[in-house]
Amino acid sequence: MVILAVFVLDVLTGTRAVVVTPVLIAPLLAASLLSVRATATYAVLALAGGAVLGVRGDRYDSELGTQLVRLSTILIGGAMAVAAARVRLAREHRLTRVLKIAAVAQSAILPPVPPRLGPVNVAASYDSAQEEAAVGGDVYAAVQSPFGVRLLLADVRGHGLEAVHLAATVLGAFRERAHERGDLRELARDLDRAVARAGGEEDFVTAVLAEVHAGVLRVVNAGHLAPVLLRAGTAVGLDPRHPALPLGLGLGSGGGSGTDLDVEQSQIHLEAGDRVLLYTDGVTEARRPDDGEFFPLTRLVVPCLGTGALSAGLAELRAAVVDWVRGPAQDDVTVLAFEYAPHPGTSDDV
Repeated sequence: MVILAVFVLDVLTGTRAVVVTPVLIAPLLAASLLSVRATATYAVLALAGGAVLGVRGDRYDSELGTQLVRLSTILIGGAMAVAAARVRLAREHRLTRVLKIAAVAQSAILPPVPPRLGPVNVAASYDSAQEEAAVGGDVYAAVQSPFGVRLLLADVRGHGLEAVHLAATVLGAFRERAHERGDLRELARDLDRAVARAGGEEDFVTAVLAEVHAGVLRVVNAGHLAPVLLRAGTAVGLDPRHPALPLGLGLGSGGGSGTDLDVEQSQIHLEAGDRVLLYTDGVTEARRPDDGEFFPLTRLVVPCLGTGALSAGLAELRAAVVDWVRGPAQDDVTVLAFEYAPHPGTSDDV
């Protein structure tokens, strides 16, 4: 189109005007968009176009030296465009390899949760506030252990690579210890010691641990937002009576405070169809731009997640958050939901 426009311009302005070198725009534009071969093709077309325009204006007879300079300029510019296209593509290939490696690393840190573990259906969602990031300061996990289905949702203080490092530490400790610690409170103390060892003096992680075994839900909350229980169309917050400190601030004897704090474990009997939502403050602190109102999770959680497939309900809740903020989230938005759905005729976690 650029080359054609130059020809049209030459026809409209007559032979007195000099509009030969603008054909060089075509290969330069191709260098930023197309392959090396395509860029070279447009460079040849630009040179041919410049030569044809010189014939039309009798420039080889009247101003041969000037015309040769113009063609040399087009030739050199075309060669530079081809070189620029080669450099751009090499950088794009390197970036693609880096992104693939990052995707593998991110999936290793935060693999997708299985849709079902024992008597529990599970769904999770993570939306990072940082573009191209699939893992950040919010993490979750769900495993089948000898002590039942165990789930974790954690929110690391801060952002960036340091938060990712601490998040990976929490997940690694959870996946290792969840199969060894029979008491959920001891598991929380193990995670506390892991955070205290790996983090700095001001680093901490809010977390909620959940366990489903034999129809009983046990929850340990380490400074995190209270889970929400959905039962028969109503939503109830599972607030601890005595909130514990976040991980890294002294739940275990190796914690930052040097004290061994008592960890509260709440317990509730589940009914078939009960759903529990774990979430981070990226949900509750999402603000509507026009009036600054926070996202009304208590009001919208039942319409979104109360019925239907668990994964579909979670997607509807995410869409409601996006619609509320009317744009990209300012913080990581992470949700983990599970549904107690034992097989008919069974009462144990098998």
